[in-house]
Amino acid sequence: MASLIAIAALLFASRNAKGSPRRTADGVSFPLKPFVVWSRGLALVTYCALFAYPLWISQRSIPAWLLLLLFAATMFSLYQLPGTIVLTATGITQRFWLRAAKSIPYPDVMTIQTLLNGRQTRVFGANRTTVTHTYNHAAAAEFQRELEQHTGKRITR
Repeated sequence: MASLIAIAALLFASRNAKGSPRRTADGVSFPLKPFVVWSRGLALVTYCALFAYPLWISQRSIPAWLLLLLFAATMFSLYQLPGTIVLTATGITQRFWLRAAKSIPYPDVMTIQTLLNGRQTRVFGANRTTVTHTYNHAAAAEFQRELEQHTGKRITR
């Protein structure tokens, strides 16, 4: 029980970690904060162990349906992860692990909106694409500043 409370506290605390953007050959990259990735990985391993450990200590074999369920839960968790956002010379791109990438050219940016006291930023494109910088990404203030410079648009609050 204590481990579940510790993991829940870790996941909550990961929202307050800062993180920093990276300058790459493509442009400025805003990845997930390392603390977020590590805490989610630890939580996933702990949750899987909670289901498999009782069977393992009772010296029973772990059923195939449970392994498939744990694999499906892992894939679902990876699918839900927010993608890395890169501000390139021509547009904004968000790349995911298990989903297709999203891209909005700078001239097609219609609106930039912040939520949660500036910790979450949504970029709406003319092609009906939305790129979201969440509190799990690094450097929200720098992302907003870079985005205003590249697009020439003001952020609505």
